[in-house]
Amino acid sequence: MQFWFTADTHFGHGNIIKYCQRPFLSSRERDIIRNDPRAKLRLSDETVTRHDEALLEAINSRVAEDDYLWILGDFCWGGLTEARYYRDRIRCKNVSLVWGNHDRWEIAPVFTETTEQRMIRVEGQEIWLNHYPMRSWNKAFHGSWHFYGHVHGRLQREDERNPAMLVKDLGVDACDYRPWSFSELADYMAPRLEAFNKHKSAFSAGQDDGSMPL
Repeated sequence: MQFWFTADTHFGHGNIIKYCQRPFLSSRERDIIRNDPRAKLRLSDETVTRHDEALLEAINSRVAEDDYLWILGDFCWGGLTEARYYRDRIRCKNVSLVWGNHDRWEIAPVFTETTEQRMIRVEGQEIWLNHYPMRSWNKAFHGSWHFYGHVHGRLQREDERNPAMLVKDLGVDACDYRPWSFSELADYMAPRLEAFNKHKSAFSAGQDDGSMPL
């Protein structure tokens, strides 16, 4: 049994595919958007289906039926009917949702649980889950990790410039359009944890550079 994390799947949401220029556009759509990223273009049903099927396959080819999958917001476009359709396409039995700004409250029944934000513990590691990126969070000073979505990869360079921050954008745009397992995330965090411990030691010695999250 493994824990998996993803965010911002936006199933059925053509405008997100367009605005983020996800790699499922037709050649014609891609040419139009390249010239005008905000073009008033309605994506074809074929493109939306291609997007949805690719993301569902990325989940189902990795996440086993008895694993745990956390979706950190913005699951799909639409209400309960649409959410039920996409949820039923995911074979994992344990799927939980952190509420995102595009999620309607009515979709709650399709998930194992829903939450605005919360701390979970996986293999002894505390992880703070929120749809939105935070620069300080519960137990940040004590080594808890923070997983987020919402920004579609736009904070990756900032996160790279701050290697002592124990954070990761789990949105599909930042993660090759697939979920990440806890073991993959532990590998990702290993060098960041080393930098974090150095910063914490400097803080304790009164030599902090001001970047230590409290």
